[in-house]
Amino acid sequence: MSFDPVFARGFRRASLLSAAAILLTPALSAHATATQEKHRKAHAGPQRPAAEPMQPQAAAAATAAAPPSIIRKNADASARKPVVLPSDQHEHIVVTATRTPQRISDVPASVSLITRQDIERRMSSSLADVINRLPDADMAGGARTEGQIPEIRGFSGRDIILQIDGARRNNDTGFSGFSAPLYIDPAFVQSVEVVMGAASTLYGSGSMGGVMSIKTVEAKDLLAPGHTWGADLNGGYQSANENAKGSAKIYGKWGKFDALLAYAGQSFDTIHLGGGQKLTPNDGTSNSALLKLGYDITDRIRIDFGQQFYYIENYRPGNAQAKLLQIYDSSIRKYVPYNQQTGIRQDDSTLHLTTRDAQGNEDGKLTLYRTKNTSWAGPFRSLYPGYTQTLETYGFDIQKTLRRNFGKFGNHTFVIGSNYYRDINHYISKKGASGGNIPDGQQQVYGFYGSDEIKLPYGIFLTPSLRYDRYNTFSAGSSSSTNGAILPKVTLAWHPNRNWMIYLSWGKNYRAPTIQETNMNYVVSPDSFYFLPNQKLKAESARTYEGGFSYTRSRLFSDRDHVSVRATGFYEDATNLIQLSAVGTHWSPTYHRNETNYQYINVQHATRYGIELRSTYNIENINLGLSYSHIRVRDANTGANLLSQPDKVAADASYTFPNVGLTAMYSLTAVEAQDYDSTIARRRPGYMVHDILLDWQMPGKPWRVNFAVTNLTNKTYYIYKSIGSNNDVPEIGRSFRFNISYRF
Repeated sequence: MSFDPVFARGFRRASLLSAAAILLTPALSAHATATQEKHRKAHAGPQRPAAEPMQPQAAAAATAAAPPSIIRKNADASARKPVVLPSDQHEHIVVTATRTPQRISDVPASVSLITRQDIERRMSSSLADVINRLPDADMAGGARTEGQIPEIRGFSGRDIILQIDGARRNNDTGFSGFSAPLYIDPAFVQSVEVVMGAASTLYGSGSMGGVMSIKTVEAKDLLAPGHTWGADLNGGYQSANENAKGSAKIYGKWGKFDALLAYAGQSFDTIHLGGGQKLTPNDGTSNSALLKLGYDITDRIRIDFGQQFYYIENYRPGNAQAKLLQIYDSSIRKYVPYNQQTGIRQDDSTLHLTTRDAQGNEDGKLTLYRTKNTSWAGPFRSLYPGYTQTLETYGFDIQKTLRRNFGKFGNHTFVIGSNYYRDINHYISKKGASGGNIPDGQQQVYGFYGSDEIKLPYGIFLTPSLRYDRYNTFSAGSSSSTNGAILPKVTLAWHPNRNWMIYLSWGKNYRAPTIQETNMNYVVSPDSFYFLPNQKLKAESARTYEGGFSYTRSRLFSDRDHVSVRATGFYEDATNLIQLSAVGTHWSPTYHRNETNYQYINVQHATRYGIELRSTYNIENINLGLSYSHIRVRDANTGANLLSQPDKVAADASYTFPNVGLTAMYSLTAVEAQDYDSTIARRRPGYMVHDILLDWQMPGKPWRVNFAVTNLTNKTYYIYKSIGSNNDVPEIGRSFRFNISYRF
């Protein structure tokens, strides 16, 4: 494939400048008009009397009717008065599912939200603790941080889209199965939105299972009312993996400028597994830093920049998901433990330009980003020299939102946009040779999308959307591949009253094969296992049918309670699913046995179906939560049960003692046995895990203390790993966790 880098760079710059101009023109024009109006009024004669102030009842009605996105602060610090929602609207706002702000109960999709409070109460060294409690979502791969992989509806790796502040994380770190792990310290995470199911229309290639979108903290999230600066100090310990951690943040806002600087560090050692087992070696540290800068150009235009890095270094087996990894040393004719020094660094740079309309709603956003993952391994005896592998991603996402009222033809919210990214893979062995199990290569993906949310009479919302996506993959020494897809989606939602929402949707998903899957060609030695390339891989595609409802109501049984129930059912018809499979053997003269060959292949036709349920009930100081998920995946041609997570129930019960600021919580996770997978080696027994958590926020004091006992019964359990069958490591056992924080 011929490619002119100079022309491409010029084209991208011109496209981005044009896009920025299109995005900014309405906001700049409106700002100029407002400035001229102020100037005219200042030099004009007597003015007409000002309009009478809105009565409290009318103000409350206007607040209830206004979109939740207007609940924000004005640029002028002296005018910063938050708008208070009525009690029955006091819900979290999410944006990932539709790319527009909505109450989570109004979103016509299966959505879960993890808040900053959820993360702080769990005190985890990774996001696994909070993600594992979501329906149809897990962080599988064992107890080591480097091996934990997000899964949604049985999909993992590049079948789900991972975003950090709008930047895609596309990492594939090689044959060992660590596809797209999350390298981020929980101290920096403000929220996590998880959308299950069809999202390709809005996000493009990769969202077969859904989207996991992470937002990092900003100064405005942490500043106390009336303060221009603040700081947080945080320290804690977790006994099960001898994890000591600490973080510090300083942040402030001065006029139109705001900034945040944060650092987090951890150390860890031997992992104590359920049942008294130990996982060793696991001797390492991690260090992270985050910088956020923001500037309000006008009341309606904002620019912000983010830079973060995460670095983890560890002495462990070459496969982080293995309890014990051995390799044959022919010089001594023995198997020896394959332990080596490893390191992974994740760098992210993001730049956002955001505009708002006259009502305060976000109506445009441009995101530019660069992410780079670098993994390395030191030499192991004389057998392997070590390597360094990088995957660098450049991309942009531009979106424009238009709101129009066409009378009897309904209120319309148009969302149009385009996004592009380019992955660049590079591998260097310590001997200086390039190539490796994934040859050097690149992939670019671009798409254009649009949707229209139409509000019709009788509480009916119709949202048609459409996308065109195309990919090009090319690598050194091999042919290139290219293909495209047209991706439609239609959603119909009905709000019969303010408590109920019922919806149906149909959409098409797709995912392009990656450089790893098409060109992987790994031979440890002529006597060991092979990973074979497959340049005939086809893109995955699926048609997803989904339906569900939500019910929210305050004052159900008393004047002080609130209930929320959301349920989703789905059916998916998929073709050409990409899976790593055994494709024969080769004879090893050294081992005197047949060794397995592996290759990514297409499963021609598969079906998946399932349900997801989320519910909460709150009354005064009591909070109850319950979720349930069920999914099955089958090969439509053979009837074999394919990769699918087992049934899972997660329940919480908490009570807050208001006079002392103490919240006590009991948490249960119950998972059914995965004994129906046709690949017997992947089957796992069921389990129940109990946690007790205490959160003490001292009234009137800047101190906060958290304590927890997780896996109270020291249960030995395994999270079902959908991407392979070599996960034989139990999860972390009983752990005593303690954390203390101080806010200036």
